[in-house]
Amino acid sequence: MKRALTILISILLMAAMAKGTYSISSMIGYSDVRGIIGGVEASWDCQLYQPDFARIRPTIDLEYGKGGIQGAALIKTVNQIPDTPMGAGIGLGVRYNSGIQAYARVDGMLKLDKIVGYPILLGVDVGYAYGFGTAPSEVVAHFKTGYCFKF
Repeated sequence: MKRALTILISILLMAAMAKGTYSISSMIGYSDVRGIIGGVEASWDCQLYQPDFARIRPTIDLEYGKGGIQGAALIKTVNQIPDTPMGAGIGLGVRYNSGIQAYARVDGMLKLDKIVGYPILLGVDVGYAYGFGTAPSEVVAHFKTGYCFKF
């Protein structure tokens, strides 16, 4: 686990030196430990590697809401569904919520730029956070609306 965590942190630090995209979005979410939470999510997103089938990128999400400060650092892949404004992806990383948690999630996105004329995104992610030590293990889900990253 230490080795995987060291590799993930190293990749995120190297990617932090690359040009990234920033966004702020409102968020409402659910945690089976804390119940319904709401707040603001600030994200930094940077393309790390571009294979033919998807975009692989590091993502840092910081949240503040009813549950206090939470955050996640993960490597995420996003793939646009052909001929649609939708995308889907998965992510693996670490999360903080009253302690360190291993985090895996599934993402879904809908771009509204063709409908409303602005780069607006509706997104949802559902994941599981496994807590180490005193951190809780929990199911986590978020619904977001905000600025649209390229798929």
